[in-house]
Amino acid sequence: MTSLYKHNKTISQWSTGGAYLHFLYEMGSHKLVTGLECEFTEVKVKQMALLDTGAELSVVGSTIYQAFSYENLLSDSSPEKRTISTRLGNFEGTLYRVDIGLTADWGKPLLIEGTFLFCEDWQGPTVLGFHGFLERIRFAIDPEYEQIGCIYFSAT
Repeated sequence: MTSLYKHNKTISQWSTGGAYLHFLYEMGSHKLVTGLECEFTEVKVKQMALLDTGAELSVVGSTIYQAFSYENLLSDSSPEKRTISTRLGNFEGTLYRVDIGLTADWGKPLLIEGTFLFCEDWQGPTVLGFHGFLERIRFAIDPEYEQIGCIYFSAT
């Protein structure tokens, strides 16, 4: 477990797990600046996702969308439709709360309920954005850990 310091004094041990980051990870035609392995537990699919602290929302990629559709886990009764504007264009979808786990290379994996935009037309990667996901966890990035980089995480 990693310690948190203030003025050279340990104030808490806060992270419960950690994982390697995958910088400039190539995923098909996309290059993930900061890739992080995650698992959508309801459909038992693991994949690399783009960790994007600047993204307003989290968005599922087409593989995850198709897995949820195949299992009939998407209902039309979701209360909120949203449109996002990205460098790839505007996309409309529906917000759903789903269980997602961050895979741990050490410590314990983190399972939380996140809010994700499910959009049939989205062809980009799965994006772990701020509202509905990153705001629900504590995390810190060490870009030089073992010359690879890592993320430490815990529930809030």
